[in-house]
Order: sequence, then structure tokens, then C-alpha cells
Amino acid sequence: MPSEPDTTRMVRPASATRVRGDFYLRPAIDCATEFLGKVLVRRTAGGRVAGVIRDVESYPAFVDDVHHGNKRTPRTTVMWEAGGVAYVYLVYGMWHQFAAVVNQADVPDVVFIRGVVPVEGIDLMTAQWDKPRAVTNLTNSPGKLCKSFQITTDLYGADLTADELFLEDWGIPINPADIHTTTRVGISTQHDGHDAPLRYHLTPKRSG
Repeated sequence: MPSEPDTTRMVRPASATRVRGDFYLRPAIDCATEFLGKVLVRRTAGGRVAGVIRDVESYPAFVDDVHHGNKRTPRTTVMWEAGGVAYVYLVYGMWHQFAAVVNQADVPDVVFIRGVVPVEGIDLMTAQWDKPRAVTNLTNSPGKLCKSFQITTDLYGADLTADELFLEDWGIPINPADIHTTTRVGISTQHDGHDAPLRYHLTPKRSG
């Protein structure tokens, strides 16, 4: 059974480096799988929270009518900037969602971050919730990820190479054979492109 890296005892290595700006300047269709295994880091007032990215979706511009960034509006304008900034928006009036803007300016590609495996600041993540929650249930959906990481629309347009929200490379190896490719979640069948296989995710390890 393909599986994600074992993060249960993972500690940030001395060799960890922040992902540079040129990482984001490629088309979403080309770089989405390279987000897998990178570590998403959020610096909060209480300290660092971090998680290994295990689930992403690619939203390339202008190839179908699924991607709402195809049209430039006040909501989507940040997607038209050069890659390396954060697109954060609200759905259902309560759940924030986060995507990394990629590609060159005026090509509104994004890589949507669907889930991570917590590796740092788990106590800070847990504190964002009213009731106790298993570690596996803190960041396994886009909305829960943003709540646990304190990612809100205040970070709309944030520089992903700066100090609030960024990616680190811990040298975590990802076997291409362990990447599952499926259709993107929650896309209406009425949209052309709803069945495009542009979700990439790693399967959690089984216990026992």
C-alpha cells in the first residue's frame, strides 16, 4: 500500500531550507506534485506551527471553466500576480481556504493545499478548537488546516518567501509511485473539466 512519510517522530533537520521564490514561478500543472513532502510553516504569536503537505490540487488557468481565477475580479486579483503569494478566501461564511499562487504574472495558476500532517506546534493547533480533537483530525481538510494554522484572509496576498507563511524543504523523499492522482473535490459535473485528474495526494500509513 503506498504511504506518506512517517511524520510521527519527525524533527526539523538542521539542513532544512526555506523554499525560494523561483519554486513558484512554474505552471501549476508542472509543480503541483512537488508541493507534496514540503513543509507548510505558519509563524503565529504563540510560535511556529508546521505540517508536511500530503494533499494538493492543481488549478491551471484558462484550460476549463472550473477555475474561478480565470476571470479577474477583486476576489481573484492576487492570482494574477507572479507566483509566490498566498490566495486565501472564505467559503460558507466560516471556512478559510488557502492556495499558493504559481506561474508568471497574468497567468492565474494556483496550487490548492488540501491537507498536511502536523509536525510542529500541535498544541497551538489544538488550542484553535473548542473541543479536543485528534491530531489526525486537525489538518486533514482545507478548512481545518486553515483554522489550525490560523490562516485567514489577513494573509491574502502574503509573500510566501517571507516570515509569516512559507514552505520549507526538509529533504523528505517522495516516491512518485506513492502519489495518487484523482479528480478534484467538490467540482460540479456541470463544469467543463470537473473530471480532470488534477488532485495529488499521499495515502496515510496504516497502523499495526
